[in-house]
This record gives sequence, C-alpha cells and structure tokens, in this order.
Amino acid sequence: MTHCKKHPDHKTETHCKLCLEPYCTSCTSHYLFVCEGCFYKIFIVLFIALIVISYAAWFGVF
Repeated sequence: MTHCKKHPDHKTETHCKLCLEPYCTSCTSHYLFVCEGCFYKIFIVLFIALIVISYAAWFGVF
C-alpha cells in the first residue's frame, strides 16, 4: 500500500472509481467511492447541467 498525497502518515485503503487515484479514509466519505477532486468535478458538471435545464425550461427551448 502507498501513502496518501494529502495525509502522508496514512496508508491508502481504496482508490477512486473514476481516476483510479489511491486515497485514504480521511480524505473523503466512502459513499460514492470517488476522490475529493472527482467529487468536485461531478458536482460542477451537475450544477452546470441544472442551470442549462432551468434556462431551457424557462425560455421553452425544448
């Protein structure tokens, strides 16, 4: 096992399901099995998608 980049004193116990980067249990919750960086990327993409859908519904594009 390797050591976590954010927590050098912790050993990695799992890896991200998207980017396959190893991380420890202190970095993020294990509910989604993704690292913190990928979690924020998913959040931003979903946020932008919600904005686009709301404008499409408001202006009747679809």
